[in-house]
Amino acid sequence: MRNELKLFATCLAAVAVLGACGGGSLVNGGDVRLVNATSAFATLDLYDGSTRISSGVMSNAAGGYVDLGKGSHTFNVADGPSGVTAATLTGNVTKNNHFTIVAYTTGGALATVFLSDDEGSPSSGTTKLRFFNAAASDVASVDAYLVASACSSLATSFSAPIATGVSGLQSSYAQANATAAGTSYHICITAAGDKSDLRLDIPAVTLKDQQIVTVILTPTTGGVLLNGLLLNQQSTLTAVANGSARIRLAVGAANSASVTANVNGVALGTGLIAPAVGNYKIVPAGPLTIDMSVGGVTATNVAGLTAAAGADLTLLVTGTVSSAPVLIADDNSASTSTINPVKLRLVNGMNGLPAGSTAVLTDDFDNVGDGATFGTASTYAQVAASAALAHLEATVGVMQLCVSNTITLNSGNVYTVFLLGDVPPAVTTCTLRLDR
Repeated sequence: MRNELKLFATCLAAVAVLGACGGGSLVNGGDVRLVNATSAFATLDLYDGSTRISSGVMSNAAGGYVDLGKGSHTFNVADGPSGVTAATLTGNVTKNNHFTIVAYTTGGALATVFLSDDEGSPSSGTTKLRFFNAAASDVASVDAYLVASACSSLATSFSAPIATGVSGLQSSYAQANATAAGTSYHICITAAGDKSDLRLDIPAVTLKDQQIVTVILTPTTGGVLLNGLLLNQQSTLTAVANGSARIRLAVGAANSASVTANVNGVALGTGLIAPAVGNYKIVPAGPLTIDMSVGGVTATNVAGLTAAAGADLTLLVTGTVSSAPVLIADDNSASTSTINPVKLRLVNGMNGLPAGSTAVLTDDFDNVGDGATFGTASTYAQVAASAALAHLEATVGVMQLCVSNTITLNSGNVYTVFLLGDVPPAVTTCTLRLDR
């Protein structure tokens, strides 16, 4: 009995500091957790001031709740391996409440938002959900649809969005019908105002009666499609990677041979002749099944290419029907520079250049990227915007290949100059494409 009384007294003394015996929130405080909604940081640590309170929170995962005293706290979010602070925020912890700090990347930096996890329950037979566009630096504004059928049929449907023009965190939740056993939906995310511009399809999501969900949208490697995270209030986090990629066809076949290509059942282009660059098409990610003809002859050397989920890609066709196509990764994320807000690069698909030579693109006589050998792309350069003033020129050694004057380069856009087809007998105008 004496030992039991001592244990009880010890527990009472600890309540003010550590919370009720056996766990739970502090009597005078609340609970805070960290969500790592990034792919750039393998792990993140959360500090309350200089005290680490959560460690090793993995990419696209949530840490556990930590009891903290009520009042204002200065939180530091640090890169796990290095311990270097990447973001700082202030949050007010209130008694017996729950909070989630979402860390995400935008404009090349780590950002955070402090969310309450105590939204009131929805009415019976419904679920609550809201959207957080954490990729607004790349996809400025999106619409969200909650539908029963696949998102691929959205463009021709009469479905109305459940959320419109989402450019950050929605201030309020929407409600949808949901049974106790769960109701299956597709969550479709499109560019704002354009049903046909699908950025994310989250298929077969089961929403249950009284469930409260925040859908977090994060950027992909290609910079245009989106990934998703389903954050359940005071509960689990589920990552939903984009199952698609965007691919376009760039034709540089020799002798003006026409090219037709279908990838994973999606037509990229029909009868295109160099220099031609098609529009991006959404295709299922993964191994690529390519049906292609060059000059009316079926190409057979087309196996072994794979599209990463969420990627933007260019299928570059050069040479003859026996030449294997090349898949080039495109980074259509926006420039992170306010001084040089345009991204520009060169793709070299020109037949007949000296073997091993490097083509160089200049913008107003400054080199763009590091040059490109045949069948490759240069690195991207961040350059100044221009209102019909830019001078673009591509060369190999002293040989001019293309020149374009009075070119407009708009802030926030991404461009590619393509060298396609055979070496021209005279200098031509550069083939400039707006990628985003």
